[in-house]
Amino acid sequence: MRHQALSILALCTTLATAQDFIHYRFDSNCTNEVLNLASGPGAFPANGVLQTNTSPTFDVGAFGACLAGGVDASNLYNRVNTGWTPSAQPLTGNLTFAFFAKLRNAHGTSLNYLCGVTTSANRLFTNGIAQRGLYFRNVVSSGPQGVDLSALTAVLDFQTLAATSWVHIAIVVDQPAGTATWYANGTQVHQVSGVGGALINSAGTFMVGSQLSTVESNYDLDEFLISNRAFSAAEVLVLSLSPRAGDGDYLSQIPSQCGAGNVTLASSGGAPFAGNFAYSLDVSATTPQLFLLLAGFDRCFFSGVIPLPLDGTPLLALLNGCWILADAPVTLSGFTAGPPSSIPLPIPAAVSLPTGIYTQVLAFDAATLATSMSNGFATSIGN
Repeated sequence: MRHQALSILALCTTLATAQDFIHYRFDSNCTNEVLNLASGPGAFPANGVLQTNTSPTFDVGAFGACLAGGVDASNLYNRVNTGWTPSAQPLTGNLTFAFFAKLRNAHGTSLNYLCGVTTSANRLFTNGIAQRGLYFRNVVSSGPQGVDLSALTAVLDFQTLAATSWVHIAIVVDQPAGTATWYANGTQVHQVSGVGGALINSAGTFMVGSQLSTVESNYDLDEFLISNRAFSAAEVLVLSLSPRAGDGDYLSQIPSQCGAGNVTLASSGGAPFAGNFAYSLDVSATTPQLFLLLAGFDRCFFSGVIPLPLDGTPLLALLNGCWILADAPVTLSGFTAGPPSSIPLPIPAAVSLPTGIYTQVLAFDAATLATSMSNGFATSIGN
């Protein structure tokens, strides 16, 4: 009954306008492109880029895969360059940060940064002034602890919680309520009252898995989420128990795609949460196109053995310059006259979580038969 109630709650909350900004699940990462699955008009428009000088880069996570932690003392790192520059695109007002973390490599009493901007401003760390807890510097605009939002060891012993198992952490800044609240494993552990809204506007680039090039995270990270909406306590509880739904396009860092953007693949009907029967994939084209939708559960291998992305040029002459980005055990043909052509993909409430679906469109101009291939599109089902 509890899981059923959570699914109903997740359905109700997801029907509201999604305002996720960055959402990394770290699943199916076989290139340096880390998929940003944030949904809604507030989403950051780019995927992240993995920067690494150690191995493994990814490992078994809380759900699916995770970003593996580095070693700060040796400057060995796995981090994601989000491409987000807060000074150019600040986050203000309401804010939710959430992620799973688990210790990979001991770091003693040295400062250890889980994420932050590559200047000395907005950053989340443990040790130092944080003691064995966590400290998010420069995250709210004004009020008590207006420069720093802290949850020290007295209220949150983060290092002990993350030493042997995954711990879910959430930080919610609610501007109308004037509160900043910390949660651990879905339970509130600390709240600061009388604060202004969130303010993240530092120069530099926001990184996940480090802050500066010489200070790395020793923690595995999973299900990393930034939203410009204040999640309720009930929504935070859902985040701590199950992965969040999301979708987004990808190119797997291919040099170019045939057709130069003549056909694109996106979605409509809201996020792909369990029980969303309105979810659809949308094919758009600049001219009338006959198309073939390629769909599978893998963006790393074609037919389970051939690494993706796959240059189609050696396979067929008509695929010259085309890159295959998704496995294709299922294909579906159709026609689009230019405006989006919708392909329903209803998601049953009882779907097994987490589930990733990877799709791409191969299209032929109805008049000239010129070939185009779309971006890849990832649908990551969750709550």
